[in-house]
Amino acid sequence: MPRINEYRCSKCDLSLPKGWGYQFYVENDEGKRIPCFHPRERYDVKQVLGERASLLEVVRERTGFNSHCTCLDCLHQFEADLGESGWSPYEGYIDDYKPRLKQGKDKRECPKCKSKSVKTELEMVGEQCPKCKEGIIEEIRTGRIS
Repeated sequence: MPRINEYRCSKCDLSLPKGWGYQFYVENDEGKRIPCFHPRERYDVKQVLGERASLLEVVRERTGFNSHCTCLDCLHQFEADLGESGWSPYEGYIDDYKPRLKQGKDKRECPKCKSKSVKTELEMVGEQCPKCKEGIIEEIRTGRIS
């Protein structure tokens, strides 16, 4: 089970989403990204894709990971599929398939101000706070698991 962490600045009030930095999703027929929560990921994919969930090509095309992102210029927080998760939803999903990371579906760009100066939550850990420029973004282990 994944551990739930908190992410925040050591000096100011900047906080980032709790969790582990990203969220697995499946796209419905309209292209809306539906979060799939651990440990039910495979069940959620089958609920959305139905019989097509047994086809590897469809599963690969319609699933991904949204990373928790922050624009370093305007501080807007958003989710984007940048293809950066180290975990694969395909491992063990279909027999004899060797998982591999896939290309992200979104640009590394702030949807609010269009800046390319965007980092994922995990990239920000240990880095200078983009808000106060004094503190460090810390990953705090809560001891909770999902």
